[in-house]
Amino acid sequence: MILLDFEGDYGRTYNSNIRHLIPAYDAILEIGAAALAAHAPQAHAALVVGPGSGTELPALLAALPDAQFTLVEPSAQMRGFCEALIADIGAADRVCWGPPQLEDTTALAQGPFDAVISHNVLHVLPPPQQQQLLDRMAAQLAHGGLLVLSSYSEPDPQTMEPWLAIARARFLAAGMDPAMIDGVMASRGSTVFSLDQGLLESRLNAAGLEPPSLLLQALCNRLWCSRRPAQQHQGGGTGPIHS
Repeated sequence: MILLDFEGDYGRTYNSNIRHLIPAYDAILEIGAAALAAHAPQAHAALVVGPGSGTELPALLAALPDAQFTLVEPSAQMRGFCEALIADIGAADRVCWGPPQLEDTTALAQGPFDAVISHNVLHVLPPPQQQQLLDRMAAQLAHGGLLVLSSYSEPDPQTMEPWLAIARARFLAAGMDPAMIDGVMASRGSTVFSLDQGLLESRLNAAGLEPPSLLLQALCNRLWCSRRPAQQHQGGGTGPIHS
């Protein structure tokens, strides 16, 4: 298995493996949906960047009952899985496909969006591309809208050994093959890239969003939300959303 080959075996086994790879995977989706229900309940338009196989969609559809969803997904195989799930849950009338990926900051035809959601996408991109995608997602967010995102994000890259030891022990306890564990651990900085907290804060600030609020951290996986103020005020917004 090639790690992060979404068109190959990794994509085909995504649903069965992702909970082993990402600590608190279900909690991330649950709390992300709850943040939307709490802070954007009247949303009419939502953008999901990288829905993958669609696992997060049922909770998002329930959290934002009045919203039409636009999905951006570069993998053809994952789009196919997502389309099957959408058909199974009878949500085709609330979902449409945008472009395969956000190419620039030009507003999509369905936007601007009251909610922008991206789970477990930024860490498959190196930092320059992370910055680009953060800027592109922020540009799609309407005034008063909520950004919810999660990513692998190392608390302190210089002192990672204790964190890595815990991660390895967790993988072993889950019954993961030792060769797979070695591949996952070796992927840091080559196919999996930590999202730096400073980069996240600086890009959201440059885009006029509030400082990101950390909603959950499970080992090195984090969930944040941030709002674009309903009205832009000189010198800042209306204050961050607190978990």
